[in-house]
Amino acid sequence: MKRILTYTLLLLTISSLANAQQDPEAKEILDKLSAATKAHETIVSDFKVTYTSTKDNASNTAEGTIKIKGEKYQMDFMGTVTYFNGETIWSYLKEANEVNISDPMEDGSDLMGNPQSIFTIYEHDFKYKYLGTEIDRGETLWVVDLYPEDLSQQYARIRLYINKEELYLSGAQIYGKEGSNFTISISNFKTDVPLPNDTFVFNKAEHPKAEIIDLRW
Repeated sequence: MKRILTYTLLLLTISSLANAQQDPEAKEILDKLSAATKAHETIVSDFKVTYTSTKDNASNTAEGTIKIKGEKYQMDFMGTVTYFNGETIWSYLKEANEVNISDPMEDGSDLMGNPQSIFTIYEHDFKYKYLGTEIDRGETLWVVDLYPEDLSQQYARIRLYINKEELYLSGAQIYGKEGSNFTISISNFKTDVPLPNDTFVFNKAEHPKAEIIDLRW
């Protein structure tokens, strides 16, 4: 649960993938979402992640916030504030008053290594299929399923809910191994909020007693 928007995910059968060829209608929708997302200098939103497991009937929910500026992000989730300035990741564990410094994963599209990629993950090595529209709280949402092309991935299927009028990602469902699933709900979505670059760097002066652990090679 702690690795938001993270890897968990059930491999689909060959027959399921065969039905998920590149859907031109889905591509048109995703291209519109991509263009709208990239047109914004910054994105700020709250989110809620709900984890459920059909295997052991477990479930829990946690809320967080994320701020994005290009490749940079700051995410506050489950007691950890993560800062990424495009080069370095700082993970500040509030309760432990500890900071872990690391390099990003090479694959910038990976959800675990780059959580803001939930907004653009469909651009990397996925098949996609348009399922139609749904109405949620008076909003019309396009529904698109993503299927990983690489069957060795832990991804199974990701369902995106895209606001048709405002062209932003309203939520996602991530289907995982052994019945472990995540539902991500995005709220208070704001764009082009001024965010100075130091928003995405851990400020040692604000936490002078924090233990710093450098995990970089």
